[in-house]
Amino acid sequence: MKRSIKVLSVVLILSIVGTGYYFFQDTRDPYIKDVDHSVPEEMIPQFREISFDFFHNFDPKQSLPLVGSCLIDIDDDGTDEVFIGGGHNQKDVLYQYKNGDFEDISDIVNLPEKFGAVTHGAVSFDLDEDGYTDLLLARDDGVWLMKNNDGKFTPNQIQVPLNDSSIPVSFSLGDVNRDGFTDIFVCNYVPLTEKKKQRVFNDENYGASSLLLLNNGNNTFRNVTKNYGLDYTHNTYQAVMVDLDDDHWLDLVVAYDTGETRTYRNLEGQQFIPMANPLTGRFAFPMGIGVGDFNNDEKIDLFFTNSGSSVPKSIAKGDLEDEQQLVLQWLLFRNEGGFQFTDISEEAKVADFEFAWGCVLEDFNLDGRQDLAVAENSIKFPPHRAFKLPCRFLLQKEDGTFAAVEQQAGLVNRNYALTPLTSDFNDDGYPDLVYVNLNGPVRAFLNEGGDHNYLKVKLVESGGNAGTKATLQMKDGKKLSDVYIIGEGLSADQTNTMTFGLGKATDVSSLVITYPSGQRDTLMEPEINETYVFPSSEFSILN
Repeated sequence: MKRSIKVLSVVLILSIVGTGYYFFQDTRDPYIKDVDHSVPEEMIPQFREISFDFFHNFDPKQSLPLVGSCLIDIDDDGTDEVFIGGGHNQKDVLYQYKNGDFEDISDIVNLPEKFGAVTHGAVSFDLDEDGYTDLLLARDDGVWLMKNNDGKFTPNQIQVPLNDSSIPVSFSLGDVNRDGFTDIFVCNYVPLTEKKKQRVFNDENYGASSLLLLNNGNNTFRNVTKNYGLDYTHNTYQAVMVDLDDDHWLDLVVAYDTGETRTYRNLEGQQFIPMANPLTGRFAFPMGIGVGDFNNDEKIDLFFTNSGSSVPKSIAKGDLEDEQQLVLQWLLFRNEGGFQFTDISEEAKVADFEFAWGCVLEDFNLDGRQDLAVAENSIKFPPHRAFKLPCRFLLQKEDGTFAAVEQQAGLVNRNYALTPLTSDFNDDGYPDLVYVNLNGPVRAFLNEGGDHNYLKVKLVESGGNAGTKATLQMKDGKKLSDVYIIGEGLSADQTNTMTFGLGKATDVSSLVITYPSGQRDTLMEPEINETYVFPSSEFSILN
């Protein structure tokens, strides 16, 4: 008997040690052993943390593990403010960068009390096109428009036909049918009261139903989900509207949790049809979506976070059958044109990382190549209480691969991060970074900058501009491009300013702005280290 107890004790100890070692290894860079994977020190931007005095409160019995956030230039002074959704019985907040820190201006702008509602998602946009940028919020009590009246918010609830199994968690905005009015794709998830199943792939009756709402022209909306071919019962974290095939119609990318990542082609504003991509017919846990032209070929590429190496496949597979393929790695889809995508995750060295949420593509060191910031850690995953992941900051190297440098850059964030937000708060050209953390502090980091040049393009946040693409033609023949979308990250929205890193280059041949309508603005030989506002007949410069 004593021997049996001894053997069981040894087995238990070895099991605990083995489990601990597994999750400790999960926090390390999976590519660290690659000989050619180091990054020159001079390439790595340095960040300095500054004050952001807000701590998000999360009650697991009251809400889903999500927190809405976005960037909004409420006073149109060229510098973004940061909106953070409050938790249960916690007020939403708006912070302004001032005198080297972030200050709470929530009361000044009249952000209202919420009476217990939790804000799961947020985007900023001038929905009523009165010249002031509004807030659109996804809450557990519905969809709310915080109308901006010259710097003061007034709440208005938008009527959305949600069923009992759906609550809104995020949005993507754009003019789907090019009628001049902003439409909304509402990503929905099952409410906490119905979230009893885990890792459900095959039950067609379980999950929420996301919605496509067309604007009637007066900021009332009609549900056209079924007519547009988007009627699908599946929980959804995020979606983006972006023109993937350069036909001037906004397509739709949807990250269905425990499902396929679907890429829908917009058929001239009348219908969406699913197009094949590398995840078609396979299953995953796609959560965050990053959008950009990471390889500078003028085609918009897509990046998706996933559960990664943190969860063994034997546990993650849920109700999948043996013949059904589960993909856990991070995914980078290179756009080949004509709605053809190639999964280059392994080639780019981004595949083998761990559990992640929101993400964003941005050129943080202004070298002309987009990098990746990725939020990590799940408050619902017990191992992350003891072994928190660092949140990855991946610099893109000259060979097109990415390398994790969060430690060297001063960007380690061992919190339950939902998404990164990035904007140039101190107006030095270099993008800064804010991590929005669930049940923890918001952490803000200023990019210490360097001597690289840049050019910034700011889009007016009105209906016809969502999905606008900007392309820089350099004197050496190189081209840089990016796209303005609403809803990148996770339950979040980034800045309406695109930043192009020029490195040491001092001359730009042209800047071309292509709107979703197909119209173009062209500026020859723009000045470097300036911010240009579009649309503008005079190509205004923000000083």
